[in-house]
Amino acid sequence: MIESRVAIKYATALFRAAKRTDEVQSISDDLKTLSDLLRKSPRLKSFLESPQVLEKDKTDLLASGFKSSISGTLFSFLLLVMEKHRIQHLLLMAEEFEQLVKRDQGILEAQLITARELDETLQNQIRQELERSTGKKVEIVTRVEPRLIGGVVVKLGDKVIDRSIRHQLNQLKEQMSALKVHESV
Repeated sequence: MIESRVAIKYATALFRAAKRTDEVQSISDDLKTLSDLLRKSPRLKSFLESPQVLEKDKTDLLASGFKSSISGTLFSFLLLVMEKHRIQHLLLMAEEFEQLVKRDQGILEAQLITARELDETLQNQIRQELERSTGKKVEIVTRVEPRLIGGVVVKLGDKVIDRSIRHQLNQLKEQMSALKVHESV
């Protein structure tokens, strides 16, 4: 919970700075590259997050590895995050930044959860229907959860549309248990 608030606060500050300097897309690209690097290199991530490593050593590493290859705004942001001892939240900050970019571009992200993988044609049909109903561009992120049995669950912002067979069976179970059966004598 606290991590999320910290990430939102820093991502929002970075987004505002990126908008002011007209660097939203380049910072977004750089953050994706940096996030991928941190995910693929646990040693680098541990080094940057370690309280035993001197801040100067961390800053020197950032300068030698990234200063010339990322925007000045992002580099300054990284130094600030390092100085405030918030580097362990950087991946979450990058995710929050990406959400702000999408929101700014009028893109909604929909999670499409199914019991099995859907083909691209069906995904596109669902995306088009969501775009028609929301009036916005929709990006679909898919996830497979076999326990749904069949059907689909769509999460769009704070809305959940549950058309899974599992959900329908649970509703039927509730309806059946609510029935009062009278015995005739």
